[in-house]
This record gives sequence, C-alpha cells and structure tokens, in this order.
Amino acid sequence: MSAPGETFVGPRGETRLRHTEFVFPVVVGTCAFYLGKKATETQSHKWYLYLRGLNNEDIGHIVKKAVFNLHPTFPNPQREVTAPPFEIEEHGWGEFEVNVVLHFADDSQEQPIEIYHKLKLYDEADPNNPSAKKPVLNEQYEELIFSEPVQSFFNRVTNYRPGQVHNPSGITAHFRHYAPDEDMQRLTAARQRVAVMSASVHRQAEMLA
Repeated sequence: MSAPGETFVGPRGETRLRHTEFVFPVVVGTCAFYLGKKATETQSHKWYLYLRGLNNEDIGHIVKKAVFNLHPTFPNPQREVTAPPFEIEEHGWGEFEVNVVLHFADDSQEQPIEIYHKLKLYDEADPNNPSAKKPVLNEQYEELIFSEPVQSFFNRVTNYRPGQVHNPSGITAHFRHYAPDEDMQRLTAARQRVAVMSASVHRQAEMLA
C-alpha cells in the first residue's frame, strides 16, 4: 500500500486520494467431493464454489455481493450471495469455467469486477480414479486493487479489523495456505490481471462522466 497523497474530486463528486493504492487479497476456489458409491452419471460430485479472504477472514466490509454465474444447464445458473461466507454448494458431473462478479461496498464507489475460475472435479494426476476420501481443491489468488480510492472508504477499510468467518460447509480445513515467497510469480501475475481490469473500469467511468 502506498502512502496517502493529496486529494482530488472524482467524476461523481467524491473525494479520492491521489497516488494512493489499496490492495486486498482474496481467493476464489472450488472444492469437489466424489460421491463414491452414491455417484451417478449426472451426479458424481458434490462441490463448493467460494470467494474468501486469504486467511478466511471476513471480507464483507469490502465485498457487498458475489454473483456466481454457473453453466447455463443448471437451474437458476446465476447465484447471488450477499453476506459471508460467499459460497454456494452444488452437485454435478462436468467441469466448466465459472464467472464470478464482485460488487463492492457502496462507499467504495467502484464498479463490479469479474473473475473467471475453473471448476475442477478430477485430480489431474489420476483423473480416472477419483477418491471419495480426498477432495479436489482448485484455488486461485487474486488481489483487489483500489487505485486512488475514495477517501472515506480508504479510511474505513484500513482501520477495520475483520474477524474470522464461520464456514458452515466444513471445507475450511481443505483451504490452501499461501506462502508469498513460493507464490511470488503467480501472485504478481494475478495482481497485473486485476490492475488491468481496474484501469479499464476507471477509463469507462471517466468516459461516462
């Protein structure tokens, strides 16, 4: 996070911090369980799709809503979750790419962003022999980057001390622990992707102002 600089008035009359950047890490993931003897051709796995804080902390002070867009063959393929834990549970047999749209807290005055993630049901090392004992976890680290944020939002979130989120699905134990030194290249690439999306949103907002 860079040091706060001078303020300026944004396109909607909001006070923003110039030369200031707020970065908040999150994880988008899926956790899939093979149903074993209960598996059928169309219901072979139970799986969870989620958005979480890096250490499973509460992110509700920044993310107002997560919209999970599933494959169109699912009933009600657009699922909205408006409070932590940002998570859905489903059953199925096929892998597909999921679109996750994040809506931020109102006082951020930021546009929603999209993240794409792959639902994985099968272990790549042995896809023909799924295990009913060990779930298949597929997570990706992302950084939410707020460039020149609204001053009041910046002050609120930087002074907020989130607690842990109770996860009723019981998949917390399977979450990955992130080691910055080991993951530096992957994390840098993720940050660059989100920075490009953020810059694009700001350009669109300026064009519409």
